[in-house]
Amino acid sequence: MSILKNRNIPLLVLSLTLGTGSALLTLPVHGQATSPPKPVRVRPQLEGFDIEPKSGKAPTQIGGASRGIGGLTLYAPKLGKAYTLTPTFTWSSDDETTEFIFRLSVLSTGRGQLFETKVNGGHFTYPADAPALMPGSTYVWMVTPTNDMFGGPASASVLIVGGAEREAVEAALHGKPGMSAADAKVYTDKRLWYDALAAYTNLISSEPGHPEYYKGRADLYDQLPQTQALADSDLAKVQH
Repeated sequence: MSILKNRNIPLLVLSLTLGTGSALLTLPVHGQATSPPKPVRVRPQLEGFDIEPKSGKAPTQIGGASRGIGGLTLYAPKLGKAYTLTPTFTWSSDDETTEFIFRLSVLSTGRGQLFETKVNGGHFTYPADAPALMPGSTYVWMVTPTNDMFGGPASASVLIVGGAEREAVEAALHGKPGMSAADAKVYTDKRLWYDALAAYTNLISSEPGHPEYYKGRADLYDQLPQTQALADSDLAKVQH
């Protein structure tokens, strides 16, 4: 055993004889500088936002289109829940002038397409004067770029909660649904993806100086693989 020193870092060198050979083991001496390990971000697990059946045909396909075809990504579960009758739908779009065709259909035999319109940008709120959405019903929404260069169509499904589940949401909101921080928490706790995302996005837009709103939305985005990059972006704003 011997002690070797260079100009800056003392090293302890052990020469070990192992069978017919030898190995050299170099250990840092007390006081040697080491690089701290990089922190690994733990993503929160909030089960229940995607309620797509795990077997059988998923209700996310209509007219041969499926979610995620081409370059278009929908920022929503394959099958998610909403309380509001005017949900906001979001998808990937880097340019607010890019034009899409938005279609909404009833997920049941014989009724088909319910609504269609052209939309610019990456989000659309279902109008109050459009054909009414019914609690307890499931709808398929599809987004198609009018320019093929931006990819093919993508679709997902939304269930408008009804019955006892809807009554439980109303009770938690004290009969006054809105877009406050308290409302956003209720929507998150009840796993209402569309309402929670819209509430946090509205809060960030109106009060961008509140890091807790970015954190709340990041926790939502963390639940889906296709929105985890958006979660990272929101958390970067929290840290700054």
